[in-house]
Amino acid sequence: MSKVLRFGALGVAGLALFGAGTLVSYRAYRIHLAPPPPPNCHDPRHQRHNLGPYDRVAPEFDNCIGWDEFLMGMGRRRRQLLEHASGDVLEVSAGTGRNLGMLDLGRVTSLTLTDASGEMLKQAFQKVQTSADRTRLERTNPKFVVMDSERLLFDDDSFDTVVDTFGLCSHADPVAALREMARVCRKASGRVLLLEHGRTEPPAPAGESASGGPVHAWIDMALDKTSTEHAEEWGCWWNRDIPGLVKEAGLEIERLERFHLGTTYLIVCRPRREAVTAKTK
Repeated sequence: MSKVLRFGALGVAGLALFGAGTLVSYRAYRIHLAPPPPPNCHDPRHQRHNLGPYDRVAPEFDNCIGWDEFLMGMGRRRRQLLEHASGDVLEVSAGTGRNLGMLDLGRVTSLTLTDASGEMLKQAFQKVQTSADRTRLERTNPKFVVMDSERLLFDDDSFDTVVDTFGLCSHADPVAALREMARVCRKASGRVLLLEHGRTEPPAPAGESASGGPVHAWIDMALDKTSTEHAEEWGCWWNRDIPGLVKEAGLEIERLERFHLGTTYLIVCRPRREAVTAKTK
């Protein structure tokens, strides 16, 4: 009987692998046949801003992405990033509060969550109310504020830690959002913590080939070709040059790690100690 079960399990696993391989091959073939992406499709200035999906999908958002995040080990990456969070913590583009269970609450003095979608923040608020750690979370006096990350309504130097996980893909002007994060972060010791997805290499100048090799070139081509469709469904442009945006915003990168063939970025940075660009008008 044990042999039958063992061979049965191997058969199921083999079928699952065959199905997964077939699906991946089909997707790759569709991407190959897709027309070339438009020029500058990676540039936020040429991308249509679309926040509409977030209010709509908020009640099911965690269910929609939970399995993907599990398979990609994103919970581990979130915890790895949030090891650096302490003091007065601001999370922008906080969404449904997927980071709430990852914080070391013993190191957090206060917690403020902002998002442009009120419906997403409602889900985050409900998580606090039903959390097994509710008492400890409430000691941080959590605040939930509907707010545009490109125009944060906080004074300069208000927070020790500013967090953004998978938010830069959805900002109309991600550089402005990063500058706002730097503005409200305390210059002497504060940190801006980022976990983002994006292209594997900076866009190559016109007429030049990408420098990252054929695998990264294919991945970036696939991201570019599918970026418009993905953004229309999820409000997320997953083909942006994340390190380029961080540098353009004037933040100093202290630590940068990449995962998932270079498409996931874990970045610890800080605002420059000199004057940061004034608040976006």
